[in-house]
Amino acid sequence: MKEGSIGNRGQSALELLIALTILALSISTVIVVAFSNQSVSVDSARNNQAVYLARENLETVRGQARQDFNSVTSNSSANGPYLQETIVQNIDPYTKKVTSRISWTTEPLRPQKIELVTILTDWQNVMSPPDPADSGGGGISGDWKNPRTLGSVDLGPGNSATDLDVISKIVYISAEASAAAKPDFFIIDATDGQNPFIVSSLNTGPSLNSVDASGNYAYVANKETDAELQVINVSNVGSPSLAASYGVPGVSGSSEGTAVFYSNSKVYLTMNKADGPEFHVIDVSNPTSPSLLGSFEVDDNVNDVYVRGDRAYLATDLGSAGLVILDVSNPASITLLGQGYSGDTNSVANINDSLTVIGPAQDFYTIDTTNPADITTLGSLNVGDVMNDLYPRDYLAFIATSNSNREFQVINIASSTDPTLWSYFNFPQVATGIDYEDNIVYVSVRSNDALRIIVP
Repeated sequence: MKEGSIGNRGQSALELLIALTILALSISTVIVVAFSNQSVSVDSARNNQAVYLARENLETVRGQARQDFNSVTSNSSANGPYLQETIVQNIDPYTKKVTSRISWTTEPLRPQKIELVTILTDWQNVMSPPDPADSGGGGISGDWKNPRTLGSVDLGPGNSATDLDVISKIVYISAEASAAAKPDFFIIDATDGQNPFIVSSLNTGPSLNSVDASGNYAYVANKETDAELQVINVSNVGSPSLAASYGVPGVSGSSEGTAVFYSNSKVYLTMNKADGPEFHVIDVSNPTSPSLLGSFEVDDNVNDVYVRGDRAYLATDLGSAGLVILDVSNPASITLLGQGYSGDTNSVANINDSLTVIGPAQDFYTIDTTNPADITTLGSLNVGDVMNDLYPRDYLAFIATSNSNREFQVINIASSTDPTLWSYFNFPQVATGIDYEDNIVYVSVRSNDALRIIVP
């Protein structure tokens, strides 16, 4: 028995030794895992701090740009364990690409970095609008995160607004009439924005799709097949009169004017798809006698046009080319510069040569058009339905949509790579057109209550 007892004690001692060894290994493993988790935790904390610093730096740069755009330059500084860099690339005199880079080193000597990029535009000195008479007046101010309706106008039963243009608080509205005998052009005095009133109206024909006014004349895109462009004398706002009806040569079938843009004694007229070209440049140096300078066939509906300098930007229904950019320096020989974006596009506006905003499908896009042959997307935002018109001003873009809950929307485009919704209004019907003047937004609506005046 004693021999047996001695053997058991030896076995127990051996088992204890093995158990202690396993425990020691387990403790070592726990310690290694703990240290490893601590390292991961430190890395994660530094990553989060780096992202915060990069974002904070971009916000600082944006604020600096609003105060003095030209003072935004490349720089670097140390911030604890981080190297903080602001890298500025000048795209054009009005646009800068800014990269906020935060870099640091982790153990054992692993270099890390975070980069955030945005595009800044000199909104205070950006290129003037193509028509000096339609400058938009003073810049953005006040709280556009909480806009309010200042006033509205009812056009009467059977009239729904399709577009509008505002000059010195006189609002020119194009409309679709329910009957041929009803007027489709209205002049509204909005000098007192709380109490706007109809000054006069005119019946031009079937109905109007678009209007652009300058000086003593308003140029309208008509649904009349043989008079796609009409010129209205508005020198006496109390008694407008038809100065010219112009059927564009070389076009036949069920053609109608869809959009009109005036600049430097020329009208740029777009049409729906018919027999013949859908884009036309028309000389209106003598408004009572328009004459065709040149045309371009897009081969589908053209819904909107914006012209700056020698470029025309077209919003179209052309399959893979919702945006078409043309060289119109020689109207007799218009050439294609570039195109892109699939899906029907209803609206377009160019802020400067490098930055353009468009509304394809149900989205708002900011795009780089510096090189029209290589159009690139900077940022986008879903607006919930078709975007019918837009007006970019300073760091905001005001848009008119078919979204049944958000017909009027305000988008912050201070960062062209990250447009964000700031505010919106619900109207009783689709918002069809939009214009801006002196920190006031004017919206045309497809209902009797056809004009809404909105302020911050």
